[in-house]
Amino acid sequence: MIHGAGIASTPTGPWVWLFPLAYGLHILEEHAFHFPAYVADVSGRHISSSQFLFLSVVFLLLVVAAAAVVLVHPSQAWLVITLAAVLGLNAAVHVIGSVVTATYSPGTVTAALLYVPLVVYALRRVLPRVSRGLAIRAVILGAAIHAGVLLLAANPSLIPSP
Repeated sequence: MIHGAGIASTPTGPWVWLFPLAYGLHILEEHAFHFPAYVADVSGRHISSSQFLFLSVVFLLLVVAAAAVVLVHPSQAWLVITLAAVLGLNAAVHVIGSVVTATYSPGTVTAALLYVPLVVYALRRVLPRVSRGLAIRAVILGAAIHAGVLLLAANPSLIPSP
């Protein structure tokens, strides 16, 4: 194992670009089926479509940046675990939201059909090559990012209106 990075070998490759692709398709599903209106209906929290798209595009740019960093610097493969944690949590929220409300949560189809297989594949590729401590920190970071996005969505006054 490489000291400091916690990475034993390079588990990444061009497949890492599936993260921004899956997220981009997920945004399209959420936008096409009015996810902000769904959130308002089930939670009473109102986020405008422009604020939702702003938040989504900012996160998409961060996912693209993380994928690029991992490909240029394979020692940063732990970022794949962070991305997998964010997408995995998002998939769980969509599926649970659909089950609990007995309605379609916009984004559930891409979450279930794209996120879940990608997360499983990514974790199977990267986890065996990352130290336990680094993997735990990467998952915690992913959970914190997802919580931050939920916090922003629940408090739209914190999001700029483009």
